[in-house]
Amino acid sequence: MNKNSYRDFFLRTIKIRPWLTLFSIFLNIYIFCYAAVNISCLRWILNSLQENIRGQGILSVIWPCFLIMAVNGILRCLCIKGSAYTDVLRSYYYQDSLRLQFFKGLLKNDYIKEKAVNSGKVFERLDDDVPAATFPVELLTEVTGYVVYTLAAIGSLLLVNWKITLFIFLPLSLCLFLIKKLSGKIGESRKKNRAMHDFASDTLSDITTAVLSIKTMGGKKSVLRRYDSVLEQRTKTQVKDTLFQSGVNAAVDIASVICVAAMMAGVAGLMRAGRFPLGDFSIFICYLDTLNDCILRIIELYTETKKAEVSWQRIRESAGDKNTAVLGQTGNLILAGKQKSNLTPKETADLPPAFSARPAKPFRQLDVKALSCIYEDGRGIRDVDFTLRAGEILVLTGPVASGKSSVLHALLGIVPGTFEELLWNGEKTEDPFSLFQLPNAAVCLQNSHLLNATIRENLTLGRDFSDESCLEALNDCCIAEEVMHMPDGLGTLAGENGIMLSGGQKQRILLARMLLTHPRLYLLDDATSALDEKTERKILETLRERIRRDNGAAVIVSDSDNVKAMADRILSIGGNAS
Repeated sequence: MNKNSYRDFFLRTIKIRPWLTLFSIFLNIYIFCYAAVNISCLRWILNSLQENIRGQGILSVIWPCFLIMAVNGILRCLCIKGSAYTDVLRSYYYQDSLRLQFFKGLLKNDYIKEKAVNSGKVFERLDDDVPAATFPVELLTEVTGYVVYTLAAIGSLLLVNWKITLFIFLPLSLCLFLIKKLSGKIGESRKKNRAMHDFASDTLSDITTAVLSIKTMGGKKSVLRRYDSVLEQRTKTQVKDTLFQSGVNAAVDIASVICVAAMMAGVAGLMRAGRFPLGDFSIFICYLDTLNDCILRIIELYTETKKAEVSWQRIRESAGDKNTAVLGQTGNLILAGKQKSNLTPKETADLPPAFSARPAKPFRQLDVKALSCIYEDGRGIRDVDFTLRAGEILVLTGPVASGKSSVLHALLGIVPGTFEELLWNGEKTEDPFSLFQLPNAAVCLQNSHLLNATIRENLTLGRDFSDESCLEALNDCCIAEEVMHMPDGLGTLAGENGIMLSGGQKQRILLARMLLTHPRLYLLDDATSALDEKTERKILETLRERIRRDNGAAVIVSDSDNVKAMADRILSIGGNAS
C-alpha cells in the first residue's frame, strides 16, 4: 500500500483512539435506527385501526406501542448527547495529531527555510486543510449508522413487498452511478477552488508586506484594482464549486420524487384491491425519505473524501513526502497539557538545564567532509571540509552571498545538503537534523525569531527555567539591567518578532536564549551584527569562557574583527562557491 496515499492516511487516522470510533458508530446506529422502531410501531397502530378494532380493545392493542416510542425517544436523546461529546473528542484527537505530526514533518523538511518564508501558506494548511483532510474520518461513523439503518429499512420493505422495493431502487441506483462517474470533476473543482484561495491569500500578503512602498510610490489604485480582479476570480471559482455540489444534491432530490411517483403508481391498484394495507403504505412513505437521506449522506462522504484528497495533497507538499508516513499517527504531545508539574518555586530555582532527561552527547571532535548545498538556480557551496575540536572556535568568513550561512543551514537541515562524511566523535551520522539540536547544539541565526510574548517566554520557550537562570543568561549578554528597568521586567512583551525592542536588544535576547542552555556545540550566524564593539567583545568573552568550562566548541559565521580575533581557526568560504 502507498504510504503517501490518502487512503492510508484515512486508515491510520481511524486507528487513533479506535474505541472512540467504535463507540461513536454504536451511538449513531441507535440514533438512526430509533426511527425504525417508531415506524414499526406506527405501522402496527395503522393496521390495527384499519382492521376496524373499536372500543376498549383498540387501546389494549396499541398502548404498548406508545410506551415503546416514549422510551425510545428518551434513549435517543441520551445517545445524541453522548454522540456529540464523542464527536468533539474525535475531532480534537484527529486534528491535533495531524497538526502535531505536520509540525514535526515541517521541521524535518529539506526546504524548511522556504517553508518559513511562506509561513502564511503553512498556517492556511494548518487552519483549513487539516480539518478538511480529517472530516471524512469524522463523518464515517455517522454515515455508518445511516447505512445500517437503511439496510434495516430495506429489509423491512422487502418483507412488505419486494417487487415495489426493487422498482423504487432503480432511480437511486442511477444517481450513485452518475456520482461515481463525476468523481474526477469533484476533485478537480475542489483543487481549482483551493488554488484560487491560495492565490488570493498570497496577493493580500504581498500587498500587506509592501504597503509602505505602495503608498510612497502612488500605486494604491492599481494594486487595489489587481486585488479586486483576484477576488472576482476567486468568487467565480467558489460559485462553480458550490453549484456543482448543489447540482449533485438536486439530482438526488429529483430521483427521490421519481421514486415516490413510481411507488404511488405501483401501490394504487393494490390498495384499491385491498391487498396493500394502510400501515404498509405508511412504512414505504417513511422509509423512502430514509433511502433518499442515506444516498445524500453517502454522496456527501464521497465528495468530502475527494475534497480531502486535495487538502491531503497540499499538506504533503508542505510536510515533504519522506515525512508523510507519520501523518495521522497519534502525537505524544496530545496529553502534554494535562501533565502538571509538582515543582515548587524553590525547587525550580535549582533545576538543571532543560532537556536533562536527554543528556547531551560528549563532544571531542566534529569532522565535516565534502559538504555541498546547491540551490535550484545553481548557487550554493561545494565540497566544504573542516574539523572542529573541543575547546575551539571556528569562524567562517567570506564575501557577501558566498554561502557562509548555507554551511550552518545545511548542518541544521534547514536547506538540503549532502555530505561525503559527517562524524561526531568519530562516529558517522546520517541525520544531522536530530544531531544539531538541543541538548547537543544551540543555535542563534541571523533571522532567528522572537514570539509575540513576554521576554521570559521568549527565553524559555515553555521549558522549565527559573527567573534566576533567565537573568543570569541576560546578564551574560549585557541586557539584564535593561530588562529589569522595563516596567514589567521579564514579563515585558516583546511584540511581534521583537517590534517593541531595538535591534541590539532583540539580538542580545536571542543570544541569551542560546546561552540559557549548556550544549556542547554553539552555532552562530552573524549573531552580533547589531551590537557595538564593547558589548560584542564582552559577550564573546563569556562564550569563550563557557566553551572552556563545558569542554564545548563553536562555529561562528561573521566578518567582525572581534570575532576573528577570538577564533582558533578561520575558514574562508570563497565567492566563487557557486
